[in-house]
Amino acid sequence: MARVTSKELEELAQRVASATGLDIEVNNAPHYGGWQTTINKGSTVVNHRGTPKECKSFLGGVLFATNY
Repeated sequence: MARVTSKELEELAQRVASATGLDIEVNNAPHYGGWQTTINKGSTVVNHRGTPKECKSFLGGVLFATNY
């Protein structure tokens, strides 16, 4: 598998945000455990901290679910 970059996660988050109409953001804090997905300007955690691949999988799943 290829390495997941921060740019790739941010672009995927933007696609999910436009598909769902939610203010979805991703942020990284390695000292707290990695990437997390939030809504409402960071006040609500949707997916807790994990690896970049976990974050990409979560966002990809949300994007896939919006197509149904």
